[in-house]
Amino acid sequence: MGEPVGRGNTSLVIRCRRADGRNAILKLTPDPDISAAEASALRSWESSGRVPLVWGHDAALGALLLEAVPGETPLSELGTAVEVDEVADLINGLHRTGAPVGRSLADGIEFIFPYWIGRHAGRGEAVARAVPVERLSRGHELARQLVADGADPVLLHGDLHPGNVLDGGAARGLVAIDPRPCVGEAAVDAIDWVFWGVDDPHGWEPHSRELALALGVEHERLWAWCAAFAAMLAASRAAHGAAAEEVAALLALAP
Repeated sequence: MGEPVGRGNTSLVIRCRRADGRNAILKLTPDPDISAAEASALRSWESSGRVPLVWGHDAALGALLLEAVPGETPLSELGTAVEVDEVADLINGLHRTGAPVGRSLADGIEFIFPYWIGRHAGRGEAVARAVPVERLSRGHELARQLVADGADPVLLHGDLHPGNVLDGGAARGLVAIDPRPCVGEAAVDAIDWVFWGVDDPHGWEPHSRELALALGVEHERLWAWCAAFAAMLAASRAAHGAAAEEVAALLALAP
């Protein structure tokens, strides 16, 4: 057993080594259902090469033994520029191999928005002024509408942002970790990547067009999903001290 990995909100992640000498990650999750869903999704995506291998899963204990990806620092900490084609290869690799079974995106939407609205309420008066809570509620309603008339479902990662993506090297490409899998419209996994690495808000919409084309999804749908989550992104950035102009640009996109 080695040292804990210093991140994670719903699990304890520990570096370790197998008896055969291979480096591994032991992930302990207090909710066995979350652990089981992650194990199932990772195994479904195994042939893509875009996720860590699952070397063991104890359903009763909520424990996963995973392959240790050598480049364990996420893109969010590396600050590395990522080409659209690299992101599209990652997302398409997951969506083409994953079996679309499990909880629905509708269920995910009904969890994440109330969770964020409750979290937002506790972030203080300054953040609440910058992003009124009703803007998150409007985003929730738009997300519900989008779910209701969604495209063909795929197995979504469900939490695919730069903090959950590692650089697997030239041969492997980007590797996704820590999924919260659900079944829904492919464009949802691309939302965070519309904004990642694009400092000028005027570049978000053109970047979303480029990403939609690379993914083979309708740009109008991807842009609408970005709008649904824009107030949530604005709330997160306001809480982390982002410039008022950046927060305002996200709210201008939000319903």
